[in-house]
Amino acid sequence: MGGYRLYGAKGSGAMIVEIAFARAKVPVECVDLAWDDIGWNSRALAPLNPLGQVPTLVMPDGSVMTESAAIVLHLHDIAPAAQLVPPPDHPQRSAFQRWLVFLVSAVYSTFTYGDDPKRWLGGDEAAAKVLRESTDSHREMLWRHLETQVGSPWFLGDAWSALDIYVWQMQFWRPGRNWFVERCPKLRAIGAAMSDDPHCKAVAKRNGF
Repeated sequence: MGGYRLYGAKGSGAMIVEIAFARAKVPVECVDLAWDDIGWNSRALAPLNPLGQVPTLVMPDGSVMTESAAIVLHLHDIAPAAQLVPPPDHPQRSAFQRWLVFLVSAVYSTFTYGDDPKRWLGGDEAAAKVLRESTDSHREMLWRHLETQVGSPWFLGDAWSALDIYVWQMQFWRPGRNWFVERCPKLRAIGAAMSDDPHCKAVAKRNGF
């Protein structure tokens, strides 16, 4: 039986999982892969996750877990005191479940298709430009919708949760923190508050932010 080993890339969504491990006080070994070794043709991840996705987590028993939300839920099971997830009787438990799935399925997927759109379009540069612009525009609409739903000072109001990690980390990506200041100030306030968290500071520094 070994420990946890997390495969990611600097600035990727693996940062969310890295912070969750830190908050849960569960040791994890972070393995940083080059961005050109991520994806379907990844040599490093082929034996573990043929899709080449990060984060990829090797569990202590040698099994593999993918998907950041699944890993967060796993960490909550083994370290509930970290409060990554509201307890079952918490009034915001269902809201947490709703918005966790929304972030990973609706918002996150826009990067899947928009970051390297040529891969989905046979290398068609013109079509790729349209897909990039449309996914960026759709993401901004999703964030504006989320702005009308989010609480203060944290996503769920008074209750901190792993949702706040997602909001902080994803503001490093398009459209960027300045856009949030102008268009989604409540979400930006959550991101700014998380920036003061020592775990976020350490992970941001390690990832070059």
